[in-house]
Amino acid sequence: MRTVLALALLTGFTALNAFGAPQTPGVIAPVPDGPQLGFASATRVLDPKLANAQASFELRVDTAGASVDAALEVRRDGVLVATLWSGLLAANAPPVAVGWNGRDANGARCDTGRYELVLSGAGCRPATRALDIVRLGVSEIEAQDSPAGDDEFQMVYFMKGAGYAFYATPAVHEYKNVAPPTGGSELDLNNAEPRPAVAVHDSTASPALSGPNYNTSTHNYPLAYIRGARPRLELRFGASGTSAHGGLMDVGYPLANEQIRVRCDEGDVLSGWELVTPNGLAVVDLQPLPGDVRRVDTSITLRFEHRGANAPAWRPIPGSLTIPLRFYTLLATPRFRPGAPGVQHSGPWVEVADYVSSWSATLGVAITDQASLTEAFIKGFFGQNGGIATALEGIKYDAPSLGGANGSTHYFQSSSWRMNLSRLLNNHALGVYVNCTDNMGATTTMLSMMGAVDVKPVRIGPMTLRAIWGIGAPDYTLDLWSNGNHGFSYHHIVTANAGVDVSDTCMQLDEDGAPSALPGSPGWNVLRPWLGANGYRALSCSNAPNITVETLPGLL
Repeated sequence: MRTVLALALLTGFTALNAFGAPQTPGVIAPVPDGPQLGFASATRVLDPKLANAQASFELRVDTAGASVDAALEVRRDGVLVATLWSGLLAANAPPVAVGWNGRDANGARCDTGRYELVLSGAGCRPATRALDIVRLGVSEIEAQDSPAGDDEFQMVYFMKGAGYAFYATPAVHEYKNVAPPTGGSELDLNNAEPRPAVAVHDSTASPALSGPNYNTSTHNYPLAYIRGARPRLELRFGASGTSAHGGLMDVGYPLANEQIRVRCDEGDVLSGWELVTPNGLAVVDLQPLPGDVRRVDTSITLRFEHRGANAPAWRPIPGSLTIPLRFYTLLATPRFRPGAPGVQHSGPWVEVADYVSSWSATLGVAITDQASLTEAFIKGFFGQNGGIATALEGIKYDAPSLGGANGSTHYFQSSSWRMNLSRLLNNHALGVYVNCTDNMGATTTMLSMMGAVDVKPVRIGPMTLRAIWGIGAPDYTLDLWSNGNHGFSYHHIVTANAGVDVSDTCMQLDEDGAPSALPGSPGWNVLRPWLGANGYRALSCSNAPNITVETLPGLL
């Protein structure tokens, strides 16, 4: 009889009910008193496009001693959508568990809207439950300052090439996942499958592109926060989906007399913002980031709940939504040249933050203060010893012994005190060779944008050098210029305490007790005292050169 009923619903023919009376298609005919069927539990709200989402129902007979040959069907406006189960229900047996993935009898996804679950059996009073299919999803995420305030920053890319176009990540939606300009819905692909979460943009030097243009509809950029901050994210919920027929459909909510709210596994949704509406907002405070400088790859998992108007408790909506995120933690507020124009001054450069994070991890240096930031930076920038194979971008000191010329400046503009950092990081676009001023400019710039304070140039000279290991060199030398002239007319390094301690990415000194002879023993110049037996002046040169701490009016 269930087969006849289903055919009648699909064809419009009149069917007879179990007692021989005519029955209107789509209407459950009344039956005399008999066993009562029921639901021990039933999903009320479902988004079958969430991960691991499935409606669940527990079926039972509420009449003692009864056994019924029953079936569970999904209907919409009285029309059969799918038969989910058929079999025997017995009053003395545990409830029968049945699931539904939100697809019709042909395997197509069902559109949003109101559906009815009908549990029926011959000679029984049927049981019904309402089920609303909705479409829940996030189309945009905006990073905001944490509750502590002023600790979130845009990040900066530069597009490699002749133009060197700088690009600051969006201030209003670091994450965006909507239809491309060619059309479609916010939450679904054109085949009605859910639009997948956008992967974190892995490039550290160029933004997300769509051909030659910036991708404005699908991107996921990293976020910069001061270490230990609690990121605050504003989520915007999408307002359109795609039906199984390829057309736009609404998201199926708000529901009459039914509220929906969001929860986040990794943080707290702010009170008053939790109710979900199409195009509406929710604000999430995540757990605090690590207390050191690093790259943090993580994700947020969102779950949804619903509650009837007079219901005391919230009930889960099956499934979840996970969105990957990437954070770079900074030592402190980035520092740029005051009043400098251009988006390159909007926040730390992604490539710089990634270099520092990588150096910290490779060298095993936890960056928790300026001293440890300086250590990881100097050792990582110079490379070659301590677990990093080469110097930054494979650069070399501009000396004949390394295939260079005469120690010229290539990337630092001495007339304006500005560093062409983008060209240095663009696979040394102005050549593989650098001199000490180039390295000083890169060091002050990169440390400052990671939050270091008062990093200034130190000018030394002239110098009669002892054994040194120059950046990019294979070992120590006593003949830097390959002509017996082993000295500098001047040398640039950096300091953060008026020259009491100095740091140098350009060369290592010899710490074997005989600094004027080969071989040498690697000596990092990380906050090395300027004076003293093991100080920079004593180990770097045999004379007593002048030292000047200079003001750096421009960083980039």
